[in-house]
Amino acid sequence: MLVVKPMRYTALTALLQEAGFRSRQGKGDHEVWSNGRHHISITQTRDISPGLVRKALKAIDASKED
Repeated sequence: MLVVKPMRYTALTALLQEAGFRSRQGKGDHEVWSNGRHHISITQTRDISPGLVRKALKAIDASKED
């Protein structure tokens, strides 16, 4: 299992943008990031939890394999 630390919202969104993901507004303070087949929902907070960072990094890796 990949061990990750919490990440700043701006750093994670920069990684998602570099990987070709685009955002749209979700419910409340959530954003849905997608690039076709792969998508992830993140909360607009200062720090993103390690579990959500791990999920986002997996989505980025999966999108690069396509």
